[in-house]
Amino acid sequence: MNETLHHVGLKDVKIISMEDLGDRLQVLIEKDSASAVCPKCNQLSNSVKDRHIHHIVVKPIESVPLSVLIQKKRFFCNNSACTLKSFTEQIEGLEKKHTYTKSFNSFIEDMFKHMDYPTLKKRLSDNYKLSVPSSTIFYKLKDLPIHSQLVQTQLLSPKFIGLDEFSYAKGHCYAVALFNIDKHKIIDTVAGGKTTAAAMAVLNSIDTSNVKAACIDMWLPYKNAIRKKCPNAAIVVDRFHVIKHINDALKNIIKRISLIMDKDPASFLFNFRFTMLKGFEKLSPKELDTLSSLLSLNNELANAYNLKEMLRSLYINILDKELARKLLWQWIQYVRLSNSQELISTANEFASNWITEILNYWQFTISNGLAEGKINKIRTIQRKAYHYINFASLRYQILKSEL
Repeated sequence: MNETLHHVGLKDVKIISMEDLGDRLQVLIEKDSASAVCPKCNQLSNSVKDRHIHHIVVKPIESVPLSVLIQKKRFFCNNSACTLKSFTEQIEGLEKKHTYTKSFNSFIEDMFKHMDYPTLKKRLSDNYKLSVPSSTIFYKLKDLPIHSQLVQTQLLSPKFIGLDEFSYAKGHCYAVALFNIDKHKIIDTVAGGKTTAAAMAVLNSIDTSNVKAACIDMWLPYKNAIRKKCPNAAIVVDRFHVIKHINDALKNIIKRISLIMDKDPASFLFNFRFTMLKGFEKLSPKELDTLSSLLSLNNELANAYNLKEMLRSLYINILDKELARKLLWQWIQYVRLSNSQELISTANEFASNWITEILNYWQFTISNGLAEGKINKIRTIQRKAYHYINFASLRYQILKSEL
Protein backbone atom coordinates (compact mmCIF):
# COMPACT_ATOMS: atom_id res chain seq x y z
CA MET A 1 0.00 0.00 0.00
CA ASN A 2 2.91 2.35 0.67
CA GLU A 3 3.97 1.79 -2.96
CA THR A 4 0.48 2.93 -3.98
CA LEU A 5 0.87 6.16 -1.99
CA HIS A 6 4.19 6.76 -3.72
CA HIS A 7 2.46 6.17 -7.08
CA VAL A 8 -0.15 8.85 -6.34
CA GLY A 9 2.57 11.37 -5.56
CA LEU A 10 2.94 11.29 -1.76
CA LYS A 11 6.40 10.60 -0.39
CA ASP A 12 7.70 9.85 3.11
CA VAL A 13 4.25 9.03 4.49
CA LYS A 14 2.95 6.00 6.35
CA ILE A 15 -0.48 4.45 6.77
CA ILE A 16 -2.15 4.84 10.16
CA SER A 17 -5.40 3.01 9.42
CA MET A 18 -7.58 1.68 6.61
CA GLU A 19 -11.34 1.24 6.49
CA ASP A 20 -13.47 -0.36 3.77
CA LEU A 21 -16.45 1.90 3.08
CA GLY A 22 -17.95 -0.42 0.48
CA ASP A 23 -17.57 1.71 -2.65
CA ARG A 24 -14.08 2.92 -1.73
CA LEU A 25 -11.19 2.41 0.66
CA GLN A 26 -10.61 5.14 3.25
CA VAL A 27 -6.99 5.54 4.23
CA LEU A 28 -5.56 7.65 7.05
CA ILE A 29 -1.92 8.62 6.57
CA GLU A 30 0.67 10.86 8.18
CA LYS A 31 4.23 11.90 7.52
CA ASP A 32 6.78 9.27 8.51
CA SER A 33 8.87 11.62 10.62
CA ALA A 34 8.85 12.66 14.27
CA SER A 35 10.38 16.07 13.58
CA ALA A 36 10.12 18.97 11.15
CA VAL A 37 12.12 22.06 10.17
CA CYS A 38 10.76 25.50 10.98
CA PRO A 39 10.22 27.37 7.67
CA LYS A 40 11.18 30.66 9.33
CA CYS A 41 14.42 29.91 11.14
CA ASN A 42 15.27 26.44 9.68
CA GLN A 43 15.66 24.92 13.13
CA LEU A 44 14.67 21.29 13.67
CA SER A 45 11.85 20.69 16.14
CA ASN A 46 10.33 17.49 17.57
CA SER A 47 7.90 19.20 19.97
CA VAL A 48 4.44 18.32 18.70
CA LYS A 49 1.77 20.86 19.59
CA ASP A 50 -1.25 19.04 18.11
CA ARG A 51 -2.51 17.00 15.18
CA HIS A 52 -5.31 17.73 12.77
CA ILE A 53 -6.94 15.62 10.06
CA HIS A 54 -8.30 16.76 6.72
CA HIS A 55 -9.33 15.22 3.41
CA ILE A 56 -7.08 15.38 0.35
CA VAL A 57 -7.56 14.32 -3.27
CA VAL A 58 -4.79 12.21 -4.80
CA LYS A 59 -4.19 10.80 -8.26
CA PRO A 60 -6.91 8.14 -8.62
CA ILE A 61 -6.30 4.47 -9.22
CA GLU A 62 -9.03 2.80 -11.27
CA SER A 63 -8.83 -0.56 -9.50
CA VAL A 64 -8.72 0.95 -5.99
CA PRO A 65 -11.06 3.92 -5.38
CA LEU A 66 -9.41 5.82 -2.55
CA SER A 67 -10.59 8.33 0.02
CA VAL A 68 -7.46 9.73 1.65
CA LEU A 69 -7.29 11.51 4.99
CA ILE A 70 -4.03 13.04 6.08
CA GLN A 71 -3.03 13.69 9.68
CA LYS A 72 -0.70 16.64 9.89
CA LYS A 73 1.37 17.47 12.95
CA ARG A 74 1.86 21.00 14.18
CA PHE A 75 5.15 21.69 15.96
CA PHE A 76 6.40 24.27 18.42
CA CYS A 77 9.44 26.22 17.26
CA ASN A 78 12.09 25.82 19.98
CA ASN A 79 14.01 28.89 18.83
CA SER A 80 13.08 31.71 21.20
CA ALA A 81 14.30 34.32 18.73
CA CYS A 82 12.00 33.04 15.97
CA THR A 83 8.79 35.01 15.43
CA LEU A 84 6.99 31.85 14.25
CA LYS A 85 5.82 30.16 17.45
CA SER A 86 4.31 27.11 15.78
CA PHE A 87 4.19 25.64 12.28
CA THR A 88 2.59 22.75 10.37
CA GLU A 89 4.75 20.11 8.70
CA GLN A 90 4.71 19.96 4.92
CA ILE A 91 4.16 16.82 2.83
CA GLU A 92 6.13 16.37 -0.38
CA GLY A 93 3.68 16.28 -3.25
CA LEU A 94 1.01 18.36 -1.48
CA GLU A 95 1.28 22.14 -1.58
CA LYS A 96 0.71 24.19 1.55
CA LYS A 97 -3.00 24.77 2.28
CA HIS A 98 -4.01 22.71 -0.75
CA THR A 99 -6.53 19.86 -0.95
CA TYR A 100 -5.45 18.49 -4.33
CA THR A 101 -2.03 16.91 -4.69
CA LYS A 102 0.39 17.84 -7.45
CA SER A 103 0.00 14.38 -9.00
CA PHE A 104 -3.79 14.86 -9.23
CA ASN A 105 -3.27 18.20 -11.01
CA SER A 106 -0.94 16.52 -13.53
CA PHE A 107 -3.45 13.68 -13.95
CA ILE A 108 -6.35 15.94 -14.98
CA GLU A 109 -4.02 17.99 -17.21
CA ASP A 110 -3.24 14.78 -19.14
CA MET A 111 -6.97 13.95 -19.36
CA PHE A 112 -7.74 17.46 -20.61
CA LYS A 113 -5.70 16.83 -23.75
CA HIS A 114 -8.37 14.40 -24.93
CA MET A 115 -11.65 15.69 -23.52
CA ASP A 116 -13.55 18.82 -22.57
CA TYR A 117 -14.70 19.98 -19.11
CA PRO A 118 -18.03 18.06 -18.87
CA THR A 119 -16.47 14.80 -20.12
CA LEU A 120 -13.57 15.14 -17.70
CA LYS A 121 -15.89 15.72 -14.75
CA LYS A 122 -18.03 12.72 -15.72
CA ARG A 123 -14.98 10.49 -16.11
CA LEU A 124 -13.73 11.39 -12.63
CA SER A 125 -17.15 10.62 -11.17
CA ASP A 126 -17.89 7.38 -13.05
CA ASN A 127 -14.46 5.75 -13.16
CA TYR A 128 -12.81 7.03 -10.00
CA LYS A 129 -15.74 7.96 -7.70
CA LEU A 130 -14.42 11.52 -7.38
CA SER A 131 -16.89 14.39 -7.18
CA VAL A 132 -14.79 17.39 -8.18
CA PRO A 133 -16.64 20.71 -8.63
CA SER A 134 -16.73 22.13 -12.15
CA SER A 135 -15.34 25.41 -10.80
CA THR A 136 -12.31 23.59 -9.40
CA ILE A 137 -11.62 21.81 -12.70
CA PHE A 138 -11.98 25.10 -14.57
CA TYR A 139 -9.64 26.94 -12.18
CA LYS A 140 -6.92 24.30 -12.45
CA LEU A 141 -7.10 24.06 -16.24
CA LYS A 142 -7.96 27.63 -17.22
CA ASP A 143 -4.46 28.48 -18.46
CA LEU A 144 -3.80 25.28 -20.40
CA PRO A 145 -4.12 25.18 -24.19
CA ILE A 146 -7.19 23.24 -25.26
CA HIS A 147 -6.25 20.38 -27.58
CA SER A 148 -9.71 18.84 -28.01
CA GLN A 149 -11.50 20.26 -31.04
CA LEU A 150 -15.15 20.83 -30.14
CA VAL A 151 -15.73 22.42 -33.55
CA GLN A 152 -13.85 20.79 -36.39
CA THR A 153 -12.34 23.43 -38.64
CA GLN A 154 -10.93 22.94 -42.10
CA LEU A 155 -7.15 23.25 -42.26
CA LEU A 156 -6.61 26.64 -43.88
CA SER A 157 -3.60 28.00 -45.75
CA PRO A 158 -3.65 31.76 -45.14
CA LYS A 159 -0.85 33.97 -46.40
CA PHE A 160 -1.20 36.63 -43.71
CA ILE A 161 -2.23 35.91 -40.13
CA GLY A 162 -2.65 37.92 -36.94
CA LEU A 163 -2.24 36.87 -33.31
CA ASP A 164 -3.86 38.65 -30.40
CA GLU A 165 -5.26 37.83 -26.98
CA PHE A 166 -8.48 38.54 -25.11
CA SER A 167 -9.71 37.98 -21.57
CA TYR A 168 -12.38 35.30 -21.27
CA ALA A 169 -12.86 35.28 -17.48
CA LYS A 170 -11.93 37.24 -14.41
CA GLY A 171 -8.56 36.69 -12.78
CA HIS A 172 -6.28 37.29 -15.76
CA CYS A 173 -7.63 34.35 -17.78
CA TYR A 174 -6.49 34.95 -21.36
CA ALA A 175 -6.98 33.16 -24.66
CA VAL A 176 -4.97 33.57 -27.87
CA ALA A 177 -6.93 34.12 -31.08
CA LEU A 178 -5.65 33.47 -34.61
CA PHE A 179 -6.98 35.58 -37.48
CA ASN A 180 -6.93 35.15 -41.25
CA ILE A 181 -6.08 38.64 -42.49
CA ASP A 182 -6.66 37.55 -46.10
CA LYS A 183 -10.29 36.57 -45.52
CA HIS A 184 -11.03 38.87 -42.55
CA LYS A 185 -12.05 35.85 -40.43
CA ILE A 186 -11.14 34.34 -37.09
CA ILE A 187 -9.53 30.91 -37.54
CA ASP A 188 -9.41 29.53 -33.99
CA THR A 189 -8.78 30.43 -30.37
CA VAL A 190 -7.03 28.59 -27.55
CA ALA A 191 -7.05 29.16 -23.80
CA GLY A 192 -3.72 29.16 -22.06
CA GLY A 193 -2.75 32.70 -21.21
CA LYS A 194 -0.48 34.99 -23.19
CA THR A 195 2.10 32.25 -23.58
CA THR A 196 4.23 30.64 -26.26
CA ALA A 197 2.51 27.29 -25.66
CA ALA A 198 -0.96 28.74 -26.29
CA ALA A 199 0.22 30.56 -29.42
CA MET A 200 1.82 27.38 -30.78
CA ALA A 201 -1.34 25.41 -30.03
CA VAL A 202 -3.57 27.79 -31.99
CA LEU A 203 -1.12 27.77 -34.93
CA ASN A 204 -1.74 24.01 -35.26
CA SER A 205 -5.08 24.83 -36.89
CA ILE A 206 -3.45 26.13 -40.11
CA ASP A 207 -0.96 25.04 -42.74
CA THR A 208 1.99 27.11 -41.58
CA SER A 209 4.11 26.39 -44.66
CA ASN A 210 2.16 28.95 -46.73
CA VAL A 211 2.25 31.78 -44.20
CA LYS A 212 4.19 34.75 -45.57
CA ALA A 213 3.77 37.17 -42.66
CA ALA A 214 2.29 37.20 -39.16
CA CYS A 215 1.21 40.38 -37.39
CA ILE A 216 1.59 40.61 -33.61
CA ASP A 217 1.92 43.21 -30.92
CA MET A 218 5.26 43.59 -29.15
CA TRP A 219 4.91 40.42 -27.08
CA LEU A 220 7.93 38.10 -27.03
CA PRO A 221 6.05 34.76 -26.47
CA TYR A 222 4.14 35.29 -29.75
CA LYS A 223 7.37 36.06 -31.56
CA ASN A 224 8.94 32.84 -30.23
CA ALA A 225 5.89 30.78 -31.23
CA ILE A 226 5.90 32.06 -34.80
CA ARG A 227 9.65 31.50 -35.09
CA LYS A 228 9.11 27.83 -34.15
CA LYS A 229 5.90 27.09 -36.07
CA CYS A 230 6.37 29.38 -39.09
CA PRO A 231 10.14 29.66 -39.59
CA ASN A 232 9.78 31.07 -43.11
CA ALA A 233 7.22 33.73 -42.20
CA ALA A 234 8.10 37.36 -41.61
CA ILE A 235 6.94 38.85 -38.32
CA VAL A 236 5.28 42.26 -38.50
CA VAL A 237 4.79 44.39 -35.41
CA ASP A 238 1.39 46.06 -35.44
CA ARG A 239 1.92 49.77 -36.12
CA PHE A 240 -0.79 50.78 -33.65
CA HIS A 241 1.13 49.08 -30.83
CA VAL A 242 4.34 50.84 -31.83
CA ILE A 243 2.58 54.19 -31.50
CA LYS A 244 0.95 53.01 -28.27
CA HIS A 245 4.39 52.42 -26.73
CA ILE A 246 5.42 55.95 -27.68
CA ASN A 247 2.18 57.39 -26.30
CA ASP A 248 2.73 55.49 -23.04
CA ALA A 249 6.20 57.03 -22.78
CA LEU A 250 4.72 60.47 -23.49
CA LYS A 251 2.12 59.94 -20.75
CA ASN A 252 4.90 59.20 -18.25
CA ILE A 253 6.77 62.33 -19.35
CA ILE A 254 3.63 64.44 -18.88
CA LYS A 255 3.12 62.94 -15.43
CA ARG A 256 6.73 63.58 -14.40
CA ILE A 257 6.81 67.16 -15.67
CA SER A 258 3.45 68.03 -14.11
CA LEU A 259 4.84 67.11 -10.68
CA ILE A 260 7.49 69.83 -10.86
CA MET A 261 5.20 72.54 -12.24
CA ASP A 262 3.16 75.09 -10.38
CA LYS A 263 -0.42 74.16 -9.61
CA ASP A 264 -2.17 76.03 -12.44
CA PRO A 265 0.11 74.95 -15.35
CA ALA A 266 0.17 71.39 -13.98
CA SER A 267 -3.63 71.32 -13.83
CA PHE A 268 -3.87 72.69 -17.37
CA LEU A 269 -1.41 70.07 -18.65
CA PHE A 270 -3.23 67.23 -16.91
CA ASN A 271 -6.70 68.28 -18.08
CA PHE A 272 -5.66 68.54 -21.73
CA ARG A 273 -3.03 65.79 -21.86
CA PHE A 274 -5.05 63.73 -24.36
CA THR A 275 -4.68 66.54 -26.90
CA MET A 276 -0.98 65.69 -27.02
CA LEU A 277 -1.70 62.00 -27.52
CA LYS A 278 -4.01 62.65 -30.45
CA GLY A 279 -2.64 62.67 -33.99
CA PHE A 280 -1.74 66.16 -35.21
CA GLU A 281 -3.78 65.85 -38.41
CA LYS A 282 -6.88 64.94 -36.37
CA LEU A 283 -6.86 68.07 -34.19
CA SER A 284 -9.55 70.72 -34.55
CA PRO A 285 -8.60 74.44 -34.72
CA LYS A 286 -9.49 74.83 -31.04
CA GLU A 287 -7.36 71.83 -30.13
CA LEU A 288 -4.46 73.23 -32.15
CA ASP A 289 -4.55 76.40 -30.02
CA THR A 290 -4.61 74.25 -26.86
CA LEU A 291 -1.68 72.20 -28.16
CA SER A 292 0.35 75.35 -28.80
CA SER A 293 -0.24 76.48 -25.21
CA LEU A 294 0.72 73.05 -23.86
CA LEU A 295 3.98 72.86 -25.79
CA SER A 296 4.98 76.32 -24.60
CA LEU A 297 4.95 75.10 -20.98
CA ASN A 298 8.11 73.02 -21.21
CA ASN A 299 10.87 72.46 -23.80
CA GLU A 300 11.30 68.76 -23.01
CA LEU A 301 7.57 68.25 -23.41
CA ALA A 302 7.59 69.99 -26.79
CA ASN A 303 10.55 67.92 -27.97
CA ALA A 304 8.91 64.67 -26.84
CA TYR A 305 5.72 65.56 -28.70
CA ASN A 306 7.67 66.36 -31.88
CA LEU A 307 9.48 63.03 -31.69
CA LYS A 308 6.17 61.24 -31.29
CA GLU A 309 4.75 62.95 -34.38
CA MET A 310 7.96 62.30 -36.30
CA LEU A 311 7.50 58.55 -35.80
CA ARG A 312 3.83 58.75 -36.74
CA SER A 313 4.73 60.55 -39.97
CA LEU A 314 6.82 57.55 -41.06
CA TYR A 315 3.72 55.36 -41.05
CA ILE A 316 1.63 58.03 -42.78
CA ASN A 317 3.99 59.34 -45.46
CA ILE A 318 6.67 56.74 -46.18
CA LEU A 319 6.04 53.81 -48.52
CA ASP A 320 9.56 52.52 -49.27
CA LYS A 321 11.09 50.08 -46.76
CA GLU A 322 14.69 51.19 -47.24
CA LEU A 323 13.78 54.83 -46.78
CA ALA A 324 11.77 53.88 -43.70
CA ARG A 325 14.80 52.00 -42.34
CA LYS A 326 17.02 55.06 -42.77
CA LEU A 327 14.50 57.45 -41.19
CA LEU A 328 13.66 55.08 -38.32
CA TRP A 329 17.31 54.77 -37.32
CA GLN A 330 17.61 58.53 -37.63
CA TRP A 331 14.61 58.90 -35.32
CA ILE A 332 16.20 56.54 -32.78
CA GLN A 333 19.37 58.66 -32.78
CA TYR A 334 17.32 61.83 -32.23
CA VAL A 335 15.57 60.18 -29.27
CA ARG A 336 18.88 59.09 -27.75
CA LEU A 337 20.10 62.70 -27.89
CA SER A 338 17.01 63.91 -26.02
CA ASN A 339 16.72 64.25 -22.23
CA SER A 340 13.60 62.08 -21.96
CA GLN A 341 14.56 58.79 -20.36
CA GLU A 342 11.10 57.37 -21.02
CA LEU A 343 11.46 57.85 -24.77
CA ILE A 344 15.08 56.67 -24.73
CA SER A 345 14.07 53.43 -23.00
CA THR A 346 11.33 52.81 -25.57
CA ALA A 347 13.60 53.59 -28.54
CA ASN A 348 16.31 51.27 -27.16
CA GLU A 349 13.71 48.51 -26.85
CA PHE A 350 12.75 49.03 -30.49
CA ALA A 351 16.37 49.01 -31.63
CA SER A 352 17.53 45.97 -29.67
CA ASN A 353 14.56 43.59 -29.96
CA TRP A 354 12.04 44.69 -32.58
CA ILE A 355 13.70 46.73 -35.33
CA THR A 356 13.37 44.04 -38.05
CA GLU A 357 9.75 43.30 -37.15
CA ILE A 358 8.84 47.01 -37.11
CA LEU A 359 10.43 47.57 -40.53
CA ASN A 360 8.58 44.56 -41.98
CA TYR A 361 5.43 46.68 -41.91
CA TRP A 362 6.68 48.67 -44.92
CA GLN A 363 7.09 45.42 -46.86
CA PHE A 364 3.75 43.76 -46.07
CA THR A 365 1.61 46.72 -44.82
CA ILE A 366 -0.59 44.56 -42.58
CA SER A 367 -1.85 45.40 -39.10
CA ASN A 368 -3.92 43.85 -36.33
CA GLY A 369 -6.76 46.32 -36.76
CA LEU A 370 -8.87 43.38 -37.95
CA ALA A 371 -7.99 41.42 -34.79
CA GLU A 372 -9.00 44.29 -32.51
CA GLY A 373 -12.37 44.55 -34.27
CA LYS A 374 -13.03 40.80 -34.01
CA ILE A 375 -12.09 40.80 -30.31
CA ASN A 376 -14.67 43.55 -29.73
CA LYS A 377 -17.26 41.23 -31.30
CA ILE A 378 -16.09 38.40 -29.03
CA ARG A 379 -16.66 40.66 -26.04
CA THR A 380 -20.18 41.30 -27.35
CA ILE A 381 -20.80 37.53 -27.45
CA GLN A 382 -19.60 37.29 -23.86
CA ARG A 383 -21.82 40.14 -22.66
CA LYS A 384 -24.91 38.72 -24.37
CA ALA A 385 -24.42 35.43 -22.53
CA TYR A 386 -23.49 37.17 -19.25
CA HIS A 387 -20.16 35.41 -19.72
CA TYR A 388 -19.55 31.68 -20.12
CA ILE A 389 -18.76 29.27 -17.29
CA ASN A 390 -15.97 27.66 -19.30
CA PHE A 391 -13.85 28.52 -22.28
CA ALA A 392 -15.00 25.55 -24.39
CA SER A 393 -18.53 26.95 -24.62
CA LEU A 394 -17.23 30.40 -25.57
CA ARG A 395 -14.95 28.93 -28.25
CA TYR A 396 -17.88 27.00 -29.71
CA GLN A 397 -19.96 30.18 -29.98
CA ILE A 398 -17.07 32.15 -31.52
CA LEU A 399 -16.42 29.59 -34.24
CA LYS A 400 -20.12 29.00 -34.86
CA SER A 401 -20.70 32.74 -35.37
CA GLU A 402 -18.05 32.79 -38.14
CA LEU A 403 -16.63 36.15 -37.09
